[in-house]
Amino acid sequence: MSEDSREIETFDFEIFGLVQEAFSRINGVKWIFAASLFAHMVIALILNFLLGFIFSADNTIADNAKSILSMPVLVPIMLGIVMLAISHVRAKELELQSIFDYYVYVWPLVFASVAMYALIAIGFLLLILPGIYLAVAYKFTLPLIVDKNLGVWEAMELSRRTVTTRWFKFFGLDIVLLVTVLISTIPFGIGLIWTAPMAFIAHALLYHHLFDEED
Repeated sequence: MSEDSREIETFDFEIFGLVQEAFSRINGVKWIFAASLFAHMVIALILNFLLGFIFSADNTIADNAKSILSMPVLVPIMLGIVMLAISHVRAKELELQSIFDYYVYVWPLVFASVAMYALIAIGFLLLILPGIYLAVAYKFTLPLIVDKNLGVWEAMELSRRTVTTRWFKFFGLDIVLLVTVLISTIPFGIGLIWTAPMAFIAHALLYHHLFDEED
């Protein structure tokens, strides 16, 4: 299926209605999301510690190098958490170890992440607004690669073209979720047990409505 031949969906949604639906779906899955995010955090801390021996300097170049070298390890795990949410929306049984299932896609995921990072960075250099546009528009790229077996550029373009049809609503949703998650960190981050899975599930609901064949 080529990018040009696929009809772009125009699914509409209400931001707060979607957030409410996502919150209603966290029952029974909060702890598997908490465990998966904890695993990602621990692996990221260990990796950052090890890379610190190689890039001991504290500057932008060293930080960017560590971020890029971390991608083959961390990107598949984060994508695995995204796919947990999509599986939950599809009413499938969730397994914690499934977050490690996506290393078979490691290089397409890394290439896509680097390409998105570069284009978004260029966009921010071009008066900021193009970078914000692309940061929102590319949100479905990685799950499209593993779930729909699309190429890197095809997935990036399908995500961008689909999100563009309702870009301001996607942007508004991201702002609402970001503010909600930030508030939930007070005090001691306890609220993240509820808001983190809610944020993942909210995006999974959109993915399901936009890209699943049965819809």
